[in-house]
Amino acid sequence: MKISARDIDHLSLTLSDPEATASRLLQLGFNLTPEGVEPRCICFQPDQDDVPNYIELLQGHPAVVALALNVADLEGEERTHAWETEDGFEVDAGVVVGESGGPLPWFAVRHETPDAFMEPEWIVHPNGALAMMAIHAVAEDPREVAKALEAAWTAKIEEILEGCMMVKAGSVELLIWSPAAYQSEYKALEVKAPKALPAVVGATIAIERSPPLQALLRANNVSFEVGEDKRVLVGPEQAGGLMLEFMPQT
Repeated sequence: MKISARDIDHLSLTLSDPEATASRLLQLGFNLTPEGVEPRCICFQPDQDDVPNYIELLQGHPAVVALALNVADLEGEERTHAWETEDGFEVDAGVVVGESGGPLPWFAVRHETPDAFMEPEWIVHPNGALAMMAIHAVAEDPREVAKALEAAWTAKIEEILEGCMMVKAGSVELLIWSPAAYQSEYKALEVKAPKALPAVVGATIAIERSPPLQALLRANNVSFEVGEDKRVLVGPEQAGGLMLEFMPQT
């Protein structure tokens, strides 16, 4: 399957218990769309008005983390859902979902109502989160996986570190690490590469400032590490299976 990807639209987490993951993410200071309607989403201010930027939690089996790639034209399954804001206003969302691809799990999407994922009360977060900047994956051969996605998405690739390839179709970067490079880069968290590769393992979230987030995490008894440039690192056991890197912008 080949597409002309505009950007990585969102990160899709299929979980056995999405509400438990939502509770953990609330402890990290994220706002989510209302409970009781699937998917639960963490929405961010997008780089483009018609390309959302969010993380979705779905219930299902087997558990998988997949990338959703935004395209301008797409035929596929139409999915609709509606949330209610605190003011009682109903927000309707419509998404067309295409077929899945590989070697890293991904699928194409086209939004009929992209503004549904940009409601002001959902894109403002107590932890100061601004946007999903990057997604992290691990592969035995990062270059091989990057080249496959470059061809599938009509994207650009670049080796940014030894053992790390970047794939970019828009503003959100996909960083593909070798197991050794991933464990070295995030050694403060003592992370381990998954046994089944390639796999998505984490995300980088832009935040306003580091100190308020650190204070919030301490107040909620969430363990974390502080890296270079005051990056805040939260291990997958604290974030529903994803390693989260919070990158301060000021």
